[in-house]
Amino acid sequence: MDDHHIIPIAVDPQSKQTLDVAQKAAKSSATLLLNGETGVGKELIAHYIHSCSAVSHGPFVSINCAALPDNMIEAILFGYEKGAFTNAINTYVGKFEQAQNGTLLLDEISEIPLSLQAKLLRVLQEKEIERLGGKSVIKINARIIAATNHDLYELVKQGRFRSDLYYRIHVIPIHCVPLRERPLDIIPLSEFFIEKHAVLLGRSVPKLSEGSKQKLQQYSWPGNVREMENVIQRLLVMTNDDIIYDTQIKLTQDADTHRGLDFSESILKNNEAKLIIDMLRETDGHRGNTAKKLKMSERTLRHKISKLKSIGIKIP
Repeated sequence: MDDHHIIPIAVDPQSKQTLDVAQKAAKSSATLLLNGETGVGKELIAHYIHSCSAVSHGPFVSINCAALPDNMIEAILFGYEKGAFTNAINTYVGKFEQAQNGTLLLDEISEIPLSLQAKLLRVLQEKEIERLGGKSVIKINARIIAATNHDLYELVKQGRFRSDLYYRIHVIPIHCVPLRERPLDIIPLSEFFIEKHAVLLGRSVPKLSEGSKQKLQQYSWPGNVREMENVIQRLLVMTNDDIIYDTQIKLTQDADTHRGLDFSESILKNNEAKLIIDMLRETDGHRGNTAKKLKMSERTLRHKISKLKSIGIKIP
């Protein structure tokens, strides 16, 4: 992705306001917190902030904290020296160092274990790190952007997120508005994805009929922009017409009721989705306890949760 040419689609006043705040925040070197539902485009906003900032010519590095097993997050963030632990056969430069003179996006920051949050806070305050097994201190010059789809303040109250870290990253909060609350973006975004995927498929760019525009605008998009891109991509693979009609657009039912979602093969089997959600509620969202009760590894659970989030299901 070329950060120097990133301008997110923003026709709706709500998204214009978000971009305006993002542009102003980009001028500061303070840590930013992007908050918003899954699939809403937080990483795109982070790229936009990077492109408007003084470090736009530096690297943009992104890490999804939810996708990493707890025992590897520290090594991947801070790096490690050869021999630091059993499988460390080479030195690894961590994400903070990779983002030197650029921007580091810590996506799903709420998933960083409590035990590691104190170390992360120190790095944000001191602007320096030590690799695992290392003896020297490395100065860090990177703009940090944190992102979450959780209410971090609620997690602080539950004792699942450190209050000092919360206040450290909450300097400039930016709310990324869900797609259903910015209806004027729906058609421009649809047309953008139609063109993008038509080009990738090497076919002519079809037009939306009035009926199909209406159908897209009336839908609540529980999975936000990510769901829209998936819908459009599937549509262009399955049809080859010059005009897209409303009957050709397949939308899932309201995700909150867990109806109409096909977990059968590609996502989750049987009633596993409901089981995971019920168990997360029972354990107050504790991933470790949920994994134990479901007799699966935390990594497997994170992967399954990630799948559920990607189709717009709200996770406790």
